[in-house]
Amino acid sequence: MRSLQKTLDVLDLLMEKGAAGVTEISNELNLNKNNVFRILVTLEEHRLVEKEEETEKYKLSTACVILGYGFIHKHPLTKLSIPVLKSLRFKLGESVNLAMLDEKQQFIIYVASEETIKPVKVKPRVGRRFGINSQVSSAKAIKKALRGEAGFVFDYEHDDKKGISGGACVIRDYRGRPIGAVEVLAPIYRIPLSKIEEDVKPLLEDAALDISLKLGYWD
Repeated sequence: MRSLQKTLDVLDLLMEKGAAGVTEISNELNLNKNNVFRILVTLEEHRLVEKEEETEKYKLSTACVILGYGFIHKHPLTKLSIPVLKSLRFKLGESVNLAMLDEKQQFIIYVASEETIKPVKVKPRVGRRFGINSQVSSAKAIKKALRGEAGFVFDYEHDDKKGISGGACVIRDYRGRPIGAVEVLAPIYRIPLSKIEEDVKPLLEDAALDISLKLGYWD
């Protein structure tokens, strides 16, 4: 089991870093270089990682990414959320995202998105991972829920530097536990702070409730 945990730690680090060499992995995970090398060779044999010839760094292979997306798209949260995301995008006229909380409650992963048809839009977050302490609205809302705030917790982001604005509401499972968030994101001039609270928040709360009920949530 310890060997399996080390292997999973290596995969997790590569997902976070994008690419890393044996020495870097060894230092980050406090593992012996020989152990790291053997793990990477095994993963390479199973086509889960591949080595970059120029840098000699290792990265997740396409097969590994496909495997991950296969799991994500069959996950109940993703499957049940898609129709709600489509409806929410229509109501708001802006791009909406679905974020999933990892089992260790350390980060969120954006697993689905419905983009606005407007020509100016914010870059999709699908496939990206953010720490639970990051300032994206989904992470902020989920963190508040993990700390005990009840209901479909809402939070927002309004970044003048990046020119983006939006908000997110927590999604809860059948036990009432926070497992993800539904989020809207748009250029800052289309969603000013006043609009977030008055127009965006109620629709996000309705969407979060809808998804949560589909997952068996009841209050």
